[in-house]
Amino acid sequence: MTVLTNPPAELFASAEARSTRADVSDTAVWTLSGHGQRVLFVHGFRGDHHGLQAVAGALANLTVVSPDLPGFGKSAALAQHNLSSYSDWLIDFYTSTGPFDLVVGHSFGTLVVANAIANGLPAGKVCLINPITTRGSTSKSIGNKLAEIYYRIGKNRILGSWLMSSGLVTRSMSIGLTKTKNRWTRSFIHEQHSRYFSSYKSTRVAIEGFQAANSGSVFDYADSLTGPILLIAGSSDAVAPISEQRRLNEVLPDSELVVLEKVGHLSHYEKPVEIAIAITKFLGTE
Repeated sequence: MTVLTNPPAELFASAEARSTRADVSDTAVWTLSGHGQRVLFVHGFRGDHHGLQAVAGALANLTVVSPDLPGFGKSAALAQHNLSSYSDWLIDFYTSTGPFDLVVGHSFGTLVVANAIANGLPAGKVCLINPITTRGSTSKSIGNKLAEIYYRIGKNRILGSWLMSSGLVTRSMSIGLTKTKNRWTRSFIHEQHSRYFSSYKSTRVAIEGFQAANSGSVFDYADSLTGPILLIAGSSDAVAPISEQRRLNEVLPDSELVVLEKVGHLSHYEKPVEIAIAITKFLGTE
């Protein structure tokens, strides 16, 4: 199994060159052609499929199927956007496009995947990158409190739309979450957020998505997560603290934990090669 080791921006470009779009119903879907096993990617909150493209680009031989979550990117919105509706969507999507050798979720995507498995998603191997292990609605962190205020103001008819799409807010968030000291990687991350972080269909979608992301924890579905699971965590992740990642690894009966040092919640941008290597080892294709 070949893992490309180029810088993140080059891996992203490689993935874009391999991608072809073929929508499934109202879901926009990009497939990266390969000759190996099939992998389904489920991206995180407020982004779209581009968020995991650098990881996909590093997986040179695998076939990667990467949809935009409903209401984000090019996919149509749902009637409502909560964990149950996203779970139903994922189960339907998997039924239409599967089976897959591996289902990968990042951040909010880990909640969608875990909820779907608890509701019957027939996933075999699963990879959860920066899994959400702390329920945002009960978190006392300053970052989460600021986010709650931000999305509360977002409901305002006058200020909401402007604030939600504010480039200044997006850049501040990007700077706050980025841990790498590599200026080229930092520039790449900020560019990605500027381009894709506001690719939601409406302010309503973004607010409902935030509420969904804040409403659960992967721990809620631990009893259903009995299959082989790869957990990938950042040692400096303020959104999903490493202590809770280690506890999740202890709770799940068939999991393994890979910790990326000096990386936060944006491990998919900062360490795509290391994530790709961990995935190939987990699949037994290294």
